[in-house]
Amino acid sequence: MKSYNANYSLRSRLLFWISIPVILAALLATASSYYFARHEIEEVYDAQLVHSAKVLLQLTQHEIMQDEGFHLGLENPDLQHRYERKLGFRIWVQDNLITQSPSSKSFGDFEAGPGFSNHVIKGNEWRFYVFLDPGNKIKIEVSERYDIRYELIIQLMGSLIVPALVFLPVILLIIWIGIHKVLKPVVAISGDVDARSSDDLSPIMKEAVPQEIAPLVTALNRLFERMEQSFRREREFTDHAAHELRTPLAAMKTQTQVLIRRARDIPEYAEGLENLQSSIDRCTRLLEQLLSLARLQHESLAQDKIDLSDILEDCVSEIVDRAENKKIVMTSAISEECIIKAHADSLKILLGNLLDNSLKYTPEGGSVAVSLTADGMLEIADSGPGLSEADKVRVFERFVRADKSGQTGSGLGLSIAQWIAHAHNVAINLSDNKPKGLKVQLKWETIS
Repeated sequence: MKSYNANYSLRSRLLFWISIPVILAALLATASSYYFARHEIEEVYDAQLVHSAKVLLQLTQHEIMQDEGFHLGLENPDLQHRYERKLGFRIWVQDNLITQSPSSKSFGDFEAGPGFSNHVIKGNEWRFYVFLDPGNKIKIEVSERYDIRYELIIQLMGSLIVPALVFLPVILLIIWIGIHKVLKPVVAISGDVDARSSDDLSPIMKEAVPQEIAPLVTALNRLFERMEQSFRREREFTDHAAHELRTPLAAMKTQTQVLIRRARDIPEYAEGLENLQSSIDRCTRLLEQLLSLARLQHESLAQDKIDLSDILEDCVSEIVDRAENKKIVMTSAISEECIIKAHADSLKILLGNLLDNSLKYTPEGGSVAVSLTADGMLEIADSGPGLSEADKVRVFERFVRADKSGQTGSGLGLSIAQWIAHAHNVAINLSDNKPKGLKVQLKWETIS
């Protein structure tokens, strides 16, 4: 079977697989924009260099051919531009430099080759274009610092990147909100299933369920239906088994009692028949406990407002005679009224099992104290052998009996009691009763 990471998050996965492509697309768009912008800027500025060279040739060719002392004159400082220092030109006639711009004087004796070329002069990168007129032996050189191109590229890329940096987090936030809303049906279904009690197998409502989740909901509903059918068959079997087993056990007990009366004068038979009767009683008790556990687990424990004091007093009164026969001192301090929300029948089983255990394992001449405060604190303390720390955990398991005194029992009493307590959101705490014995505590939430 394929295993999955326990920390797997569908929301995180969706956010990852949507956000990463968006970010990568933004990065690729930025990179491609930079490439094409730089390529186009190079083309435009190179075209301007070629055009400038041709314009200079057209403007100066006639004067150069007529007057070898051609000079452009002094520049007007009022017409200067901040980029002017980054542009330059030089003109040669028959290999003699006849004129140049002020920014070109720093080139010295350097001469670029024909066509386009790049050169670094005094720490600055320049782009050169040299145009040759072989017929008139004129060479025109125009130049431009790369700073102009870089500044334009930076401005263009800034106009793309800055909005991207602002809007990309907004886009990711919108994606996160969208994923959160899209997954709401999944969260709602999870909450519905998690909030159900163990006996609630009703179908999950399929209204407004996305198409992608509908097959899962349908499969869960089918599973609930199969479980409901299985539980129904189990309840039917339990009821049938109870009827079939009680009848022969009752008949066996009746026949055994008759045989015991007839065998009073035959000691060797009387002892065996009494052991048989004890075995039948144990079997009957085990059957009753199993049926109680099965029915409780398959029934809905509807809880109503009840008086815990009244139920506890009834349960105590039912075992008083047994306590007297065993010469056990039975004391009770029960508050007059303690209203809780619980299932009355299962609560009687819970209290009956706890009291029965205390009475069963308390030796002759011992004591059992029952108390209930108005705030819902229930305590049953006995003077029996008590339990070790390990046994205080084990005794709640089914068919586990920690007592070694030979007392009869099925090992289901505390298991049933714990199941009922959990159904009422109440914990059973076991502790030592000083100087010896066991103390059982339950804290109920009272209501006014």
